[in-house]
Amino acid sequence: MMQALERAAAVFCTACICAELLSRFVGQGWGQKCIKAVAGLYILVVFADALPGAKAQFTALELPQVPAVSVGSLEDAVLAQTAEELSRTLEERCLSEAGVSLRLNISLRRAAEGVEAAEVQIVPRDAVTASQKRAIETLLEGQLQLGSECIQWNSPSGEDVP
Repeated sequence: MMQALERAAAVFCTACICAELLSRFVGQGWGQKCIKAVAGLYILVVFADALPGAKAQFTALELPQVPAVSVGSLEDAVLAQTAEELSRTLEERCLSEAGVSLRLNISLRRAAEGVEAAEVQIVPRDAVTASQKRAIETLLEGQLQLGSECIQWNSPSGEDVP
């Protein structure tokens, strides 16, 4: 197919050169226009002949199959952002009220009437006394409306803390 198109372009260029030479000898007129018109028609015939072959080549071409990537919904992004901001706010309150520096990982879920906290993981950065632990749990239970079974203490290495 490509060779036919290259040949057509070469014929067209040759015809144009011949038309220019003819116009130099005879003068501009109908001869020059006829040669260019015939060359243009020749190119159209070659294209028309090459197109069915090109169509077959393009339909045989298979695009690579790429698995769909899910970036999540806008609602998931809003829930994640809200959980992150809520975690930061409550971390600051735990530091100011209980004197404990910690990291919170709050999981939110959709509820019938809005959003609710599903669970919270607490990772203290320092040692925590029993009274500080009770104060933090009370604060989180009140703020997040969670039961104590939804609050999990983890060590900085990822192990559960009793």
